[in-house]
Amino acid sequence: MPILAFDTSTPCARVAVLSDTGEILSATEKTASRHSSFLLSLCDHVLGAAALKVSQLRAVACGAGPGSFTGLRVGLAVAKGLALVDGVSLLLVPSLDALAFDLARAKSSDFVLPCIDAGKGQVYGRLYRTTQDLPVVVDEEDILLSPVQLCSLAKEQTAGAALLAGGNGVDRYAEIFDGELRGQIVHRAPGPSAISIGHLALRRLARHERDDLATSVPRYGRPPDITRPRLKHTTTCSTPNP
Repeated sequence: MPILAFDTSTPCARVAVLSDTGEILSATEKTASRHSSFLLSLCDHVLGAAALKVSQLRAVACGAGPGSFTGLRVGLAVAKGLALVDGVSLLLVPSLDALAFDLARAKSSDFVLPCIDAGKGQVYGRLYRTTQDLPVVVDEEDILLSPVQLCSLAKEQTAGAALLAGGNGVDRYAEIFDGELRGQIVHRAPGPSAISIGHLALRRLARHERDDLATSVPRYGRPPDITRPRLKHTTTCSTPNP
């Protein structure tokens, strides 16, 4: 049975339908400031192109982040809604894992460094060593650093080996990555792709893994910005004594 896969961790929402063998049945993408206004229509489009209904799916796979707070919330809400109504499995895939898979398939290198723009002059990144199969993570945790700090860490850990960096974090800070990683490889890889989300989700399905609809949450990468509500100032009028 096929799966529906999508990622909304960046301003570009990517959606695809894959067969249970990984064949791409249909795919599309759209860039906009608000995923909530069109994500469901993109899902309808790719399902229609594959002549499928949600009830015919084996699972719905969603990029878990890190990335855009709003995008991740919208993506997971849509994934949960589709899975709940039609009784299919929910699978979350770390967005950096999917982007690492995109990079590893794009060009040959010893390491890949997927980077997603985090705003505020920072990027989410994670270093992976490439293998004949899936990229193997070097750092267990997602890293939130400035582009310069991330490049310095990557150079230290790769010791001059071929390194492929990409993602919208690299796109935004291209001059920094080009300068800091001179002599290594910087690649403008779009992603995380829905196709990689789907391929990694199929691996999880093969291991009989599922995610719980009630408890699954995005990997935001950092706490959301919370501002204290302003205190309401009230003016009291005193009544003069007679």
